[in-house]
Amino acid sequence: MIHSLPQYRFFVLALAVLALSACEKVEQTNLVNQKNMFLQSILQVEDAGRILQSNQLTQDQIDEALEQMDRGLQQAFEVKRSFLQQLDERLPKLYAETFIPGVEQYRLGVESADRKQQLQGLNLLLKWSQYWERQRSSIKGKLAEMNG
Repeated sequence: MIHSLPQYRFFVLALAVLALSACEKVEQTNLVNQKNMFLQSILQVEDAGRILQSNQLTQDQIDEALEQMDRGLQQAFEVKRSFLQQLDERLPKLYAETFIPGVEQYRLGVESADRKQQLQGLNLLLKWSQYWERQRSSIKGKLAEMNG
């Protein structure tokens, strides 16, 4: 029985190392997911916005752009405030108070053909874009530095 104690310790130590390794992989996966959702939320919305600025759109094209905007919003809602805080201290507040509601207002305005609501959304998105244009390269640099 005494001879099996060192083997037991080794077994417990090996399990602990495996558990820590698994936790690290989960954290890494979560970080990659957060990065992807953040960047995709912006790209989806920007692309949809460009489509909606085109002239002579068919209803199908408008619907497709709105669906793309919805996908971007869906991803935006999944991005955690703590993740954004790592990138820039102002980012969580601006993302939550200008980007997301700006997209929502604009999208609803397009869908209901309410020009006033579209403009409210565009005003919020203007505030977001002023911030994003100044901070984009810094934030993307921090994203590139993150593991994953």
